[in-house]
Amino acid sequence: MGNRTFYVIAVSLLAFAVAGCAAPRMVGEAPAVEATYAVEREDALEEPAAAPSEPGSRSADYAATERLIIRNATLDIVVRDTEDAVEQIGALAEGMGGFVIESNLHEYQQGKQAYLRLRIPAEDLDTALERIRELAMEVRRESVSGQDVTEEYVDIQSRLRHLEATEERLLTFMEEAEDTEAALEVYDRLQSIQADIEQAKGRMQYLQESAAMATIILNITPSALAQPIQIGGWNPKGTLRDAFESLINVFQFLVDALIVIVVLVIPVLAVIALPVVGFIFLIRALLRRRRRRKQEA
Repeated sequence: MGNRTFYVIAVSLLAFAVAGCAAPRMVGEAPAVEATYAVEREDALEEPAAAPSEPGSRSADYAATERLIIRNATLDIVVRDTEDAVEQIGALAEGMGGFVIESNLHEYQQGKQAYLRLRIPAEDLDTALERIRELAMEVRRESVSGQDVTEEYVDIQSRLRHLEATEERLLTFMEEAEDTEAALEVYDRLQSIQADIEQAKGRMQYLQESAAMATIILNITPSALAQPIQIGGWNPKGTLRDAFESLINVFQFLVDALIVIVVLVIPVLAVIALPVVGFIFLIRALLRRRRRRKQEA
């Protein structure tokens, strides 16, 4: 009974340590000898679990870790021959130690349009982009972005050390277990810890590989397909552009006219109108006075 109680308490404490919580002490009607023994084992368990997360360790890891930047680029380019451009870009990626991870071709009446996704060593990204621009007749859109994942990597690294320390402690409990049921409980918890370890290692590997290899997304359009649509000499796109230009010119004329009226015409009219209005009011006042005198006479 004593061994079983010890292993149950030990596994519970390790579970709370992995979750980042302090392990609560059991308060019950157990004999004083068992309670004292559990407290002593709790102190022994807490010491190794606290080592990986001592103050300053995470900052030191962050300072020592090389920065991990995930870089991505997207380009929309126009080429003469889509298939030839796809072949050259694929050879370019392989020559730089990269590879094509996705390639799609869409055929239209005017030619083929392609979508490519490449992985290139991050240090060669700028060179690869320059070579792709040289292959293109026109670069319609280009964007390059970067995501710093160093902090996430350091956090996972710290958590992994904590999980591995917990795994070692659980393996020790497994070897010392004399009760079958207690051993099974430790084994269940050990499996959960090992699954977390594999997940943390997988995430760290993914971040490392993503930072080492940049991603380039290419939308490739042939020059024939990139030309504006024309039907019997009629260019709908050009007509639409001209209509917008005319509309903008009309709005520009209206705004300019309004500015001239407010800034120039209204003040000039006011200056001219004030004496005229004053003279009119003066004549009216004189006529009224003359009419009143006649009525009095």
